[in-house]
Amino acid sequence: MLEKEKVIIIGAGVGGLATALFLKKAGIESIVFEGASVERESGAGFVLTPNGLNVLETLGITQIADHSYPVKSETTYTSNNKELGSMNVSGNDLFSKTFITISRHNLITLLLEKAKEYHIPVHYNKKLVNFEQHSDSVTAIFSDDTKIKGEILVGADGIHSRTREIIFPQVKPIYTGYYGIHGLVSSSNVDQTMNTNASVYADFDQYLGAFVSKCSPTSKTDILWQFVGKAERKIPATELELADTQYIKEWLSEKISEWDNPFIELLSNTEKITARNIFELEELPHWYHGRVTFVGDALHATNPMLGIGASWALEDGMYLAKMLKEHGYRDAFYYFENDRKPIIDPVRKAAANVLDKIFELKKMTSTIYDNRIEW
Repeated sequence: MLEKEKVIIIGAGVGGLATALFLKKAGIESIVFEGASVERESGAGFVLTPNGLNVLETLGITQIADHSYPVKSETTYTSNNKELGSMNVSGNDLFSKTFITISRHNLITLLLEKAKEYHIPVHYNKKLVNFEQHSDSVTAIFSDDTKIKGEILVGADGIHSRTREIIFPQVKPIYTGYYGIHGLVSSSNVDQTMNTNASVYADFDQYLGAFVSKCSPTSKTDILWQFVGKAERKIPATELELADTQYIKEWLSEKISEWDNPFIELLSNTEKITARNIFELEELPHWYHGRVTFVGDALHATNPMLGIGASWALEDGMYLAKMLKEHGYRDAFYYFENDRKPIIDPVRKAAANVLDKIFELKKMTSTIYDNRIEW
């Protein structure tokens, strides 16, 4: 079976769907393939920064406020619920919009609804195994033996990208020394009132921390929490990514057995948990090779605790489509890398060991706050 589309996109996450939508706006047809099943949900939620919100508005996704929640401030507490300080993250000259939290399901649903409106085909259970580049085309080969021919191919298949592995097998994801655990909770099941203030609970001695915020005004599971912990050695997948929710809850409960703050109640009432070791990506020699390029985490995955990965993926799709509208694919790929890399690389490089730096800084700050003189 052999078919032809103008642009083949591998991955139906934020970056892949955004790329397909902007290509359509540019008058370029594409087809999206996702290796997972349509029912599968991975990840609990995102923090979207103002630049990401601007991209969604450009796509005409204006109902984002109905499916997300603004984060206007953040308060940090110790593990025994002692307040250390607060900061505002909106209402200033730097940001025209506030930050928001949104469940992954809600964001993907909004993008898929727009893809359906644009008549963009999205196919699931289509796992890429290889591709072949020719002088005038590229052919994607899937595990079910189907082959799809297109003019170019865009890898939007995440940090463990098969697309990238085929071209740059020497570039490997790097374990950061941390793991992340994410959960969604219904506020109806906990005795806590959430508003536009996010809470951070930190155990500086153990290098453990949790970010908690409301993520939806309407969803049943309307509270998002994201936990991060340090582990010098990567945790086996059977004990993290592949472990069931009850196992993770018991394991994490033991980790924070000395805590005394509202996060404990949230954890005990969480019905579904997503857990993973946190990886960053080595720098690619180039952002493209022949007729193939990348967007999102397949291209420049950085520490997810920065909360900027989804917004970068949205921007990648927008700018790549703009370049393809204005240029042939060779120049489009060149300008995509030439113009985006100087924006992203300094942040990505500065993010190296960012969690160590944050914990150390918070720990020093808490020591200063505790250094009171008794009269």
